[in-house]
Amino acid sequence: MKTLFTLLSIFSVAPSSEAAQFYFEKDASLPLVYVTAAFKGGATQDPEGKTGVSSLMGKMMLRGTKNKTKQQIDLALDAMGGSLDFETRAEFIAFRGIVLADQLPNFLSLLSEILTTPSFRAQELERLKKEEISSLLNELSNDRNLARLRFDETFFKGHPFSKPANGKLKDLKDLTIADIQSQFQKLIHDESMILLATGSAENSAFQPILQSIRQKRPGAAKALGVPEFTGEPAKLRVVIFDKPDRTQTQVVIGQKGVSIRHPDLDALQLANHAFGAGGFQARLMVELRVKRGWTYGAGSAFRLGTTPHSWKVSFFPKNADTPAAIREAIRMIEDLGKNGVTEQEFENSKKSLLNGAGFSFNTPAKRMENRLTEILFGLPEGYFRDFASRLREISREQVNAALARFVRPEHLMVGLVGTAKISKAAIAQTLGLPESRIEVQNYQKE
Repeated sequence: MKTLFTLLSIFSVAPSSEAAQFYFEKDASLPLVYVTAAFKGGATQDPEGKTGVSSLMGKMMLRGTKNKTKQQIDLALDAMGGSLDFETRAEFIAFRGIVLADQLPNFLSLLSEILTTPSFRAQELERLKKEEISSLLNELSNDRNLARLRFDETFFKGHPFSKPANGKLKDLKDLTIADIQSQFQKLIHDESMILLATGSAENSAFQPILQSIRQKRPGAAKALGVPEFTGEPAKLRVVIFDKPDRTQTQVVIGQKGVSIRHPDLDALQLANHAFGAGGFQARLMVELRVKRGWTYGAGSAFRLGTTPHSWKVSFFPKNADTPAAIREAIRMIEDLGKNGVTEQEFENSKKSLLNGAGFSFNTPAKRMENRLTEILFGLPEGYFRDFASRLREISREQVNAALARFVRPEHLMVGLVGTAKISKAAIAQTLGLPESRIEVQNYQKE
């Protein structure tokens, strides 16, 4: 039987004369082709006061070109047996599609038209803004989403990482066609595009779209980097995003993270798995749920970027248990930095991560996504494929040394969506802080 590794194929790369980067992996197992056209940029490149403009721009591009209306685009995709969606991340945007293999030329022709000649009709913008505002209001009604959003907006205030991908209500309603066009000119050009595809096709099928982008959207690559965040709290910061009549509290505790290229990242990912990402065996779940019954779930995760983003712990206790749960979580974070992971935690987490490593690249679609991440974030080719071999070489001593360098309890922020009149005094007392140290913000404040 062939092993997973013998099934892997190498991405073929477009000639160096192409400004846009192109990667393709042939996979004839199904009569389908997956295509991603990504552009460097994203929500971090939204101008101040115009959050959500990158997201709105991409969605507007799917709503009409100079020669097609939204309805005509939708009908054309249906006729091809295809789909095309758009997403905005912090540092890139992407058009992701799938189509029947025999319809690939038609699909790529349509995608080229969308990327090069969007119409940006004012009437469509107004319709889309109403839809986006309604969607955002719905998102903000979910306390867990709200806690994560308000944490980032507060912790990273004044930094590009504070900008939500879907925008802010106060900004969305004022965005204009001119704003959309300006962002299009900033982000959509050949030297910032990465085209990736996998499926039952040939490399040559993609040359027309690459040529079209090069001819119709020429442009030198722009500096779209994200500066390093330097605004960590000087001491423990606690912020309640006050939402009346809550019976449960959504808690996020976090600090500045590491970049995706940091040499300690593999060791820290192993430690994070032991602490908060390993399901019911993880320390957070054992202590906060299994032993004490304070929360149904608890976890921790890194959010990664070209510069350090965040490491966050999250859980959701009922009001009465919130102060004690926060105190215990902070104590556990302090202990993690001071004493690291135990031998048993290290062995269990290493084994679990090694057992699952192959599933991160066992399909062409996953390998395509991995390659996109490698390109966007300046990682070496094969970074994800080689994770297991790197992990095998890591010792517990290296993991705990990395934790000692990384964990900074004195710079933590605690953000929670809850009812301030119930929680403020109790949290202050439990944490040994004066009430004046507990900040309160209206949950609706952006």
